[in-house]
Amino acid sequence: MTFRSLALKNVKENWRSYSAFFLSSVFSVAIFYIYIAFIQHPDVTSGYIAAASKVKSGMKFCLYIIAMFSFIFILYSSTSFLKTRKKEFGLFSLFGMTKRQLRKLVFIENMVIGVLSTGVGIAVGILCSKLFFLALGSLLHLKENISFAIPLSAVVVTVSIFVGIFFVITLYATLRMGKGQIIDLLHAHKKPKGQLKYSMWQVILGAICIVGGYGLAATMTIETFIVVALPVVILVVAGTYFLYSQLSIVFLQLLKKNRNLYYNKSNMLIIGQLGYKIKDNARILFTITILSAVVMTAMGTIYIMQLLGKEQYGYGRPYSIAWTEQKNDANPVTTEAYMEEVVEQSKHLIEKKATMEGLLLRNFSLAFHNSNVILGSREESERFYDAIMIPLSTYNQYASKENQIKDLDENELAAVNISVSYIDSHEAKLVGQINGETIEYEITKMNEETLMNNHAIQYRETIVVPDELYSTWDQQSTDQDRIVFHGIEISNWKKALPLVEKIQADTNDTDEKLDMNKIIYYVEYTQTMSLTIFIGLFISLLFFIAAGSLIYFKLFTERDEDITMFKSLSRIGVTYKEMRKVVITQIGIIFFLPCVVGISHALFAMFALDSILESSNWIYSFVVFGIYIVMQGIYFLFASRSYLSSIRKGSITVTN
Repeated sequence: MTFRSLALKNVKENWRSYSAFFLSSVFSVAIFYIYIAFIQHPDVTSGYIAAASKVKSGMKFCLYIIAMFSFIFILYSSTSFLKTRKKEFGLFSLFGMTKRQLRKLVFIENMVIGVLSTGVGIAVGILCSKLFFLALGSLLHLKENISFAIPLSAVVVTVSIFVGIFFVITLYATLRMGKGQIIDLLHAHKKPKGQLKYSMWQVILGAICIVGGYGLAATMTIETFIVVALPVVILVVAGTYFLYSQLSIVFLQLLKKNRNLYYNKSNMLIIGQLGYKIKDNARILFTITILSAVVMTAMGTIYIMQLLGKEQYGYGRPYSIAWTEQKNDANPVTTEAYMEEVVEQSKHLIEKKATMEGLLLRNFSLAFHNSNVILGSREESERFYDAIMIPLSTYNQYASKENQIKDLDENELAAVNISVSYIDSHEAKLVGQINGETIEYEITKMNEETLMNNHAIQYRETIVVPDELYSTWDQQSTDQDRIVFHGIEISNWKKALPLVEKIQADTNDTDEKLDMNKIIYYVEYTQTMSLTIFIGLFISLLFFIAAGSLIYFKLFTERDEDITMFKSLSRIGVTYKEMRKVVITQIGIIFFLPCVVGISHALFAMFALDSILESSNWIYSFVVFGIYIVMQGIYFLFASRSYLSSIRKGSITVTN
C-alpha cells in the first residue's frame, strides 16, 4: 500500500470527523468565490452596472474578512484533528513509521481535503452565483438582470487563496508533529483530568466585571459614550473569560450540593462530566461567545439603523414632490397641471397638495441671544442665504393644531422650520434685506415644524410675520421677490422612483427648484442598507456555521474518553436511552451556552445603542438573535446525531 492510497483510505475512514470541516470549508470557498466573481464580473469592471459601486468596496472588505476567518478556522480545525488521532499516530509509530513518513501522510491527507473542498466550493459558488446576481439586481433595482458569467480571474484567485491557506496550515501542523513518545500517544486519551478547582478571587473578579460592564452599558448616554465604551468592552471580555474558566465551576458545584437535583436519574453523570467539558473548552467557548456578540451586535445595529433611517426620511419633507417658482414666472420648472397628469398616469394617488406664497428675505441671519450660534449669512466668510417670509394666516392654514400661532404683535415675528433643533433659547435677532432695505427684528417664538420642502430646495428657514406687516412689504415688492411654493404628497411614495425618473426626464431643473429627494434619498438609503444586510448576512452565516463546526471538532477530541466511559457504564446496566440523554444534554449546553451569553452581551449593547440614539428599538434586534438561535439549533441536531452515532459505533452494543 502506497502513502497516497493509505492517505485516501484514512480520509475515507475518518469522513464522519472530516465532514463538518469539509462542508464549512466548502461554504467559505463558495462565499468567497461569489463575492469575487461579482467584483470581477465583466459588467461591473466595464462600468455597465453603475450601481455596483455601492457594494463593490464593501465586498472587497468582506473578502479580507472571509480569508482571515478561514485561515483561523482551518488552523484550529487541523490542530483539533491531529489531537484526536494521537492514538492512531502512536500505532503507526509502533509499526515502524518514521516521523518524516508520518508528517508526509498527514500532509497528503490534509491537502486532499483542502483541494477537494476548494474544488467543490468553487463549483457550488458557480451554481449559486446566478441566484446571488439576481438578488443583487433586485436590490439595486436594475432594469436588466446581471448576466451569468464565470470570470476566470475569480476562479484563479479563489484557488490560489484557499489552496495556499491549506498548504501553509498543513505545513505548520505537520512540522509540530512527532514530539511525543509512542507510549504517550497511545495513552493520550487515558490521562486523568484531575479535580476541578477554582480561584475565589477570580470568581469575584469575574462577577464584578460582568455586572460592572452590564451596568455601564445600561446607563451609557451619548455624552458618556467616549469615556465608557472602552471600559465596557474590557470588563465584558474579561468577565466572559472568568465566566467559563471559574464561575461555571462554582455554579456546577452548587448544583452538586442540591441532592434532589444531583442524584435524580442521570443528572449526576451530566453535571459531573459537564464541568470538565466546559473547563476544557473554556477558550473556544470564550472566543465563540465574544465573536457571536460582535456579529449579532453589528447585524442588529445595521438592521435597527435601516428601520430608523426609513422613518427619518419623512422628517423635514412633508411633500414627496415640491417645487418653487417666482410669481408669474414665464418659464416655470413645471406646472401643477403636468404634475397631476403624470401622477395619475403612474397610478399613484394625490393625498394632499398645497400652494403657498411668500416674500424673499435676502442675506438672512438669525443670531440667538443665549448662544454663539448664528443661522444664515456669514459676512466674514462671504456666505449668504435667503429665507422666506409668510403671513400668519398662511402659516396657520397649513400648520398642525399644536404648532399654530394664535397671535403676533405688530412688530413680533416667529421663526419656524428651525434646523438647529438643539437650541433651547426662543429669542433671537433677525437681520435681512427686503426690497433692498435692511430690517432688524426680534424673534420671540420658534418651532421646528416644516410647512414645505423649502430647506431641501433653496430656502433654509421660514419667518412668520403679522398679516398687516406682510401686506405692507408685499405691496412694495415685485414678482421677483414673491416666491410660490407647490407641494404634492402622493400615495405609496416609497415606490415612486419610476415617477421621479419620468419627471426628471421631462423637466430641466438646472436651478434645483424641484425637490423629490424624499423619494430619491429613501430609495438610495434603503438600497444601501439592504445590500449591507444582504452582504453581512453571508458573513454572519459563515461565522455561525464555522462556530458550530469548531464546537463540533472540539467534541470529537473527547470522543475516545466518552466511548471508554460509556463502555464501562453499559456493563453496570446503563441503557443507551440514558446515555443518549446525557450526551444530548451536554452537547446542547456546550452549543447553546455561547449563544445565550453572546445574546446577553449583544442585548446590553442594543440597550446602550438605544440610549445613544434616544430611541426604543432594541426589540428589533431579536430578529437577528432568532436567526442565530435557529442556525445553532440546526447545527446542534446535526452534531448530536453524528456524535451519538460515532460513540455508539465505538462502544459495545447496548440494549435500549
